[in-house]
Amino acid sequence: MSEYQYNPYQQAPNPYAYAAPPPPYYPPPGYYPMPGPPPYALAEQGMRLAARILDGVFVFVVTGLTGLVLALATLLGAGGGDTHGTEGWVFAAGGLLGFLLYEPLMNWHYGATLGKRICGLRVARLRDGENLSFGAALGRWAFYLVLAFIVPLGGLINALSCLWDKPFQQCFHDKVANSVVVKRDLAHVSPASGEFGHSG
Repeated sequence: MSEYQYNPYQQAPNPYAYAAPPPPYYPPPGYYPMPGPPPYALAEQGMRLAARILDGVFVFVVTGLTGLVLALATLLGAGGGDTHGTEGWVFAAGGLLGFLLYEPLMNWHYGATLGKRICGLRVARLRDGENLSFGAALGRWAFYLVLAFIVPLGGLINALSCLWDKPFQQCFHDKVANSVVVKRDLAHVSPASGEFGHSG
């Protein structure tokens, strides 16, 4: 029998049948999509520098005000009596407290310091774009201070390290805290899920 000859027992094709769906795609073993923001959401280095300069001014103001308020409270609490110079120590301690807590508290609660807010930037958690925990924000600032005041040229190298870091332009203190600095209005964008974190 010729292969083109009509076979009465052969089932006619169903014109309404759908083609079999393609097999699902599975990434190769060991492959995982990289978390983090897309390149266009990353903060520009010039804006990061401007924010750091502004924060230097704000830290000076916060440090002075914190120390002054605590020193005045000490004097008033003494009722005009002799404080034996206690207000000077209180001023110094209050200033140090303001210096140490200004940046961690701001990054934890608001996602940015005053300088970064003015420059339209935000410090975000790398994996999901949310604000850093207080512990992470404190560790990030502590590592920054160690590099700046203890390691020779550490502060300068740390500040410049975002120029050559790939793919997220992180400074060393960002890597320690698993953080990334992004543009505030684009902080919620992610190429993988479409949502990197809140932008408010």
